Amino acid sequence: MLQRITQANTPVTTFVSQRRQLAQIVARESAETLVGRPGGLRVEILRQLIRPVAHQLAGRFVTYDRALGEAGLRHGSAWIVDAATGGLTVEGREHVPARGPLLVVANHPGLSDAVALVSALGRDDAWIVTAEYPFLRALRLASRRFLFVPDDRADRLPVFRRIVSKLRSGETVVVFPAGGLEPDPALSPVAALASIPCWSRSIQLLAEVTPDTLVVPAAIHGAVSRSAFDHPLAKRRGALSERQRMASLIQLTLPAYQADRVRITFGAPIEPSRTPDILAAVLTAMHALIGIE
Repeated sequence: MLQRITQANTPVTTFVSQRRQLAQIVARESAETLVGRPGGLRVEILRQLIRPVAHQLAGRFVTYDRALGEAGLRHGSAWIVDAATGGLTVEGREHVPARGPLLVVANHPGLSDAVALVSALGRDDAWIVTAEYPFLRALRLASRRFLFVPDDRADRLPVFRRIVSKLRSGETVVVFPAGGLEPDPALSPVAALASIPCWSRSIQLLAEVTPDTLVVPAAIHGAVSRSAFDHPLAKRRGALSERQRMASLIQLTLPAYQADRVRITFGAPIEPSRTPDILAAVLTAMHALIGIE
């Protein structure tokens, strides 16, 4: 598949421009992670210093984007999982229907979670609901399968209608109801469980307006590697969220700290027509899927 991607007919100048754009985003966000705050002189100095590494990483992301855009979301995701993680373990795959409207609700530990989840689903019709991140917008091919949620709540109705339209057309929509990154259950199951009650009620609204949709909860473990989480630079961060963010940067930059084997566990499908409180049913299912190991 990589050979086919390399031989694609997309103009080289397009990928050069994309790589430059991604490198700028990676350099800025990495510098802010290392400094621990956005903006400022230290961030700017560090951003300039890490530009060569950011440019190298951007090249990798361009390749990933081409895989997702040209090989299809499912096959591209499977290739990325093989290339960038320690592999994928899927449990409860029998709970995922091969066709029909499907709303997949998952925790969001970050990095490889979305591609691992799409690969595990085994369906070619997946759409991913995501916030308006410049990095994701810069993935010009993959972003065609993203449904971007604006920061301003007043502007969210059109994207809600698009999500409903996809479900009514019998397609798959993947949502991360936390609205941001969460603790990885493989690193801190207690913290991961604590974030679930804060999930958005949009799950309930979507189920109510698309009663024929099956809702399948999915728990993601191991998107952030243990070795990166235990790196001295990560350990220096007091807050768990900051430590995990630093671990993600280390994992992304240094191949030796590549992600462990990612595990996806699907729960039994929930039928909105038979379940008055979908959100409560999802939260109960996620609590069981994450558990305390």
